[in-house]
Amino acid sequence: MKKNIHLIFISFIILMIFPIDWSYAIEMEQSIDQPVVKSESTGENEPSNSVETTVSDSSSSQESTEEEEPITSEKITSNNEINNSENQNNSEINSERMLRADASQDADGFWLVDSAATLTEYLKDSQKLKFRLTNNIDLGTTGYQLKDSMIIDGANHIITYDKGGSATRGFYANQANAVIEIRNTQFGNSDGSGAVGYYGFLSGGSAANMTFIFDGVDYYSTNGQMIYNINGSVIMRGQNTIDQRGTSTYSQEWAEINYVEVQSGHTSIKHSSNQTSAFIWSTSTSSANPYSGKSQIVVRENAQLDIQTNSNMTYGTLAPSYIVERNAVFNLDKVSLATGGARNQFFASSQTQPVLFDFQENAQVDFKLPLPINLYTAKGGLTIAENADVSIDVASGAIFTTAASSSFSISMNKAKRASFSGTDSGTIGLNGANGAKNLSFTSNYLQKIETFSSKTNSTPTQEIFKEASDLSVQGTNFTNIVGTPNPFSIQEISALKNSQKIVFSEFMEVPNQLGLIAADETDTSVLLNGSSVNNGSPASEVKFFLFTNEDDTSDLRKAKHIVTLNNFDDQENTALDSTYKVKVNELNPNTTYWAQMVVINQAGESEFSGATSFTTKPQLKSITANVTTTSAIISGELASDTGKWTDFTNGEAAAIPDQTAYYGGNYQQVKVEYSKNKDFPVDATKSQLATLSGDKNQKFSTKLKSLDGDVTYYVRVRVTGASGEEVVLAMNPLTEFQTVTEIIKVEVPIEMAFQTQNKDLGTSKEGEVSSSEYQVINKGNTPTKLSITNLTKENTAANQLQLLDSLSGNLGQDELALQMLVDDKQEAPLFLTSELSKNPLSIGILNVNEEKSLSLKGKYFNPTKQAIFPTYKVTFKVEKNEE
Repeated sequence: MKKNIHLIFISFIILMIFPIDWSYAIEMEQSIDQPVVKSESTGENEPSNSVETTVSDSSSSQESTEEEEPITSEKITSNNEINNSENQNNSEINSERMLRADASQDADGFWLVDSAATLTEYLKDSQKLKFRLTNNIDLGTTGYQLKDSMIIDGANHIITYDKGGSATRGFYANQANAVIEIRNTQFGNSDGSGAVGYYGFLSGGSAANMTFIFDGVDYYSTNGQMIYNINGSVIMRGQNTIDQRGTSTYSQEWAEINYVEVQSGHTSIKHSSNQTSAFIWSTSTSSANPYSGKSQIVVRENAQLDIQTNSNMTYGTLAPSYIVERNAVFNLDKVSLATGGARNQFFASSQTQPVLFDFQENAQVDFKLPLPINLYTAKGGLTIAENADVSIDVASGAIFTTAASSSFSISMNKAKRASFSGTDSGTIGLNGANGAKNLSFTSNYLQKIETFSSKTNSTPTQEIFKEASDLSVQGTNFTNIVGTPNPFSIQEISALKNSQKIVFSEFMEVPNQLGLIAADETDTSVLLNGSSVNNGSPASEVKFFLFTNEDDTSDLRKAKHIVTLNNFDDQENTALDSTYKVKVNELNPNTTYWAQMVVINQAGESEFSGATSFTTKPQLKSITANVTTTSAIISGELASDTGKWTDFTNGEAAAIPDQTAYYGGNYQQVKVEYSKNKDFPVDATKSQLATLSGDKNQKFSTKLKSLDGDVTYYVRVRVTGASGEEVVLAMNPLTEFQTVTEIIKVEVPIEMAFQTQNKDLGTSKEGEVSSSEYQVINKGNTPTKLSITNLTKENTAANQLQLLDSLSGNLGQDELALQMLVDDKQEAPLFLTSELSKNPLSIGILNVNEEKSLSLKGKYFNPTKQAIFPTYKVTFKVEKNEE
């Protein structure tokens, strides 16, 4: 049953002139018969004392935001209080002066309120906007008009009041666009007494767009309504407990409002009424109300709203919407407090306006309903977003009842779980035009659809697996939409048709169907390419294992290398299937490995993949040429055990890294190739088998005879390693010798390594590049000029770095200034760049038996980035000194 409201504008102004400017505006409640301007018929008997009086403020416009001081003050009193006011003497006035003089504030500017009388005085001062209670207070039947920007902090005290049928008793407001906040307050006593009245503990008048903020507010009433703000909105913050189970005259809806927002925290509402049939009544169509024409509940991100009610969710036909944002929770229970009859419906009236249920990412929603959601002809829809968990259970009937002309639809996008259960066949209860899509879902994993012939069954009648589908539902008839990605079979359609419960859920099992291959083997690295079917959950971690004995596979403790991939930014990793790539370094040359992997997702860890084998390439450690005019002895060394491994005997947590390899294979054959053309064309290249000696780090040697005099020859080796495959190895730069009387022979380093130091991070030396010293020696019989004539980038890491020709770089950028020092001469560094082919760098002149030391220094301008390992090839040019 709904109250009748009489709007009467009465203002009695009494001007009393004192030596200082004090004024009082006293407003009186009147019992005057006026026409009814708002009523509702619910088919129940209304009480005989339904006439009520509403008193506005004394300004001429209800939406005025100005106060006329000192003519109007915002005090509403009973008739007895008016009489007392008229008989005040000077001593009472002096006591008022003292009260004002002694007014106290908290450190944060809140005025301290110890009684209703103190609050009355404070409200006369337009500059006082923030109040904090120091005691429980009883507002009685007196009115207290609040205005924009006011905050009442109850400091966990209790406020009681008796509004009866008047909107201007207790707290009330009627100022357009006002924002008023009440926090940390209990209204009414825990037994339900002390909160009496139709119009809520803060009554909103007809002024538009007022916002009431309730933060940490508890409300207990058996004879009242909590919220009344017909042209505005309410925002709930913090922890709010509402127990409004009305059994008396003023038992009403929980709220008369168009917009409710649970902005943060947890709001819990228990509501029942023996007078009315709705939880919320939304009536405003005012153009000044931003929520005009709507009846909206919004649960903001991370907030929670719990509702138990015996009533319909709304009166009227304004467009209802229920929005649950990401990570928010909305529990609606219309069963526990149900009193039956028409209150068991979802909407009190037949819906014609669009109805929206929007459950966003990670939302959790649980509806327990006695009867279906009665949509009638409503348009709109139910959307369930990614990872949302939604359950709608109807005690009797389908989920929805809809007219044949309804275009309401359900759309699920990567939902974690959506459970619909009722007692009608077909479960959903949607209708629509033939062939019109009104049920659809998409997934980035396998979606499991379970159908149950009875809602009470725990075992599904059928399990169906799809990725995405579009369906047309007309009562119990389910049909595939033409072009749907995964159409249902005839048997599956039948299972949907005969169901009372349908559960859509993500299908998740441990990954399987693992595949692994090895590619791009070098002497110290390999690229592993893995794949897996992830069964509904993307990989969270992939582990790659390398063994040196096939009998050791599938035993983590016997692995020589374990590489863990847990960052998938550059990988293809989905909940359906994935491919992974990882490069494993520090391998041993000329060694056969067996590789396996496991994939881990939310459901757990897969079995080991099958083992795949590969063999690293041979490694040329050194090669030299001892030259005469017509012959040369070529000798060198092939590396076997230069790699590192990790001991996992006691598990990953107790791993011991940097163990020396011992498992390199023997070389089968070495063939020395030599040519006058450094490109080694087939018709101009000769070869000769070398003699191999030793078991590990095998040495080879052969003598090349009948060479042409005064000719430059280039040398490389063709090696057959453990794999049985023949590969070509050469030093960098390419080994060369010249058969001349004047022998030019310079020994240069094969590799030069440089690095930055972690210990320098955060210091002035951060990013500084250093290296060991490397020797160049003239072992020929003539002075020789040595220069660097070319630099090329040999791997991806090198290609990503910009080489600078100065030490002026940009911090945080992938830039490198790399210098070559000769005999550690800091004052004459040589910058190594890709321009060396155009502008060679001179190392200097080496006299016979003279040696110089070379070292690298410089600066890397992005030292906090994940470690990278660039490789460059530098060409040394050795020539006779003609100067």
